[in-house]
Amino acid sequence: MTILDLFDAALADRAGHLAVDGATYDDLHAGALRVAGLLEDAGLRPGDRLALYVENRIGFVYAYLAALRLGVVAVPVNVLYRSSDLAHVLDDAGAAAVVTSAGTHAHVAALPWSPPAIDVEAIEACARDAAQPALAPAPAPGPADVAVVLYTSGTTGRSKGAMLTHGNLAAIAAQIVVAWRWSAADSLLVALPLFHMHGLGAALNGTLAAGGRLTVHQRFDAARVLGELRSGEYTMFFGVPTMYVRMLETAGDEPVPPLRLYVSGSAALSPAVHAAFGARFGAEILERLGATEFGFALTNRYGGPRVAGSVGVPPPGTAVAIVAPGTVDPVAAGDTGELLVSGPTVFAGYWNQPDATHAAFATTSDGTRWYRSGDLARYSAEEGVYRIVGRLKELIISGGFNVYPREVELEIERDETVRACAVVGVADAARGELPVAFVEAGAAFDEAALLARLRERLASFKVPKAVYVVEALPRNALGKVEKQRLAPPGGA
Repeated sequence: MTILDLFDAALADRAGHLAVDGATYDDLHAGALRVAGLLEDAGLRPGDRLALYVENRIGFVYAYLAALRLGVVAVPVNVLYRSSDLAHVLDDAGAAAVVTSAGTHAHVAALPWSPPAIDVEAIEACARDAAQPALAPAPAPGPADVAVVLYTSGTTGRSKGAMLTHGNLAAIAAQIVVAWRWSAADSLLVALPLFHMHGLGAALNGTLAAGGRLTVHQRFDAARVLGELRSGEYTMFFGVPTMYVRMLETAGDEPVPPLRLYVSGSAALSPAVHAAFGARFGAEILERLGATEFGFALTNRYGGPRVAGSVGVPPPGTAVAIVAPGTVDPVAAGDTGELLVSGPTVFAGYWNQPDATHAAFATTSDGTRWYRSGDLARYSAEEGVYRIVGRLKELIISGGFNVYPREVELEIERDETVRACAVVGVADAARGELPVAFVEAGAAFDEAALLARLRERLASFKVPKAVYVVEALPRNALGKVEKQRLAPPGGA
């Protein structure tokens, strides 16, 4: 099964039903076939890579679906990329063409080399024009064929292209439809970029698989989002933690209908925000763990309990394991280890990087192939959920003791004056590394009081040796803190 099977199979029952940003399902189907014909006329053939370097708009959706049908590999590109980052993706993917907009074309044109550009407005015009010829009948790509190359955020070096097959995309969409009880009656509002797994794999593909309706904003504006949610038109909202913080700050006293489902991901949501949002909006946020390489490996249960600070349990079809890093040996119950993921959602490997692909996978004696996520996790038998306590590469080893950053961050986030925080390690001659904390905090923040509370709750080696108050933590386009950009003042 492929994402196209999920899409095409229900078209006969969805004629006239709104799909994405005012386009109906039959609009999408007919328009995507016309755009596929346009791409074929432009010389693209199955297996070629088509870069999508455009903001959230219906033209992105048409180009993406047309590429899937034609067997062309879609390569969504972060619209914030410029110069070096942009050149890396286009060159590494070997893009045969790139879809651009008025806002992105100049950045492509300024590169020393770039593939031919296709104007997204021409794609939208083609999709709407019933006189345009559609793609001639041709075999559809199979489940094992690569559908998308999604580039990782590149927080520890050059971003890598994760190859997701048609089967992967279908499995990811089908999985969250079941786990989150998504139906054709649902209407979803998002302001997430479609170049990312959260926006593409969850919001767009999930909507198409469920047969629901999707509205996509080009950028997040808390007041606008709240205004639309108050209209009563929507049943679902997907966001990242910073969006929920801004919504809380902006909501005021006017009521907001409790939607059927609020989902948070792409970064850790503090328990304080989880509790405050539930009290103010009358709905518990559902947290999940996602990644470019596997879609969504863990999710809090739709029917509850939704445990703040946790990422729940594996959805149907996915298996996880917690092992000693670098091995496939399970850790003792309740201990921390690296999270491994297996199942039909796990990607095929990294584009043109066989060594990185080999290093990313492990095979157990029963023949199961596991993806090494790099996440440090712990299973709580008492709560029946998994918790992420940090990244393997971010583990702080201080005087021979392991310090898991997320564990310390959760304690810091208990302080109601702290909006967000990040704990990182800094070099120390005596102990190897020392934990320090960076916090976004309100005017009432009291560093001495915070450290006193931490000393009561944490082992001494886990307590940050310094706390730096910053106006804003550095974040990527999805709101994930870029810890590699954090350094104490003066480089201490």
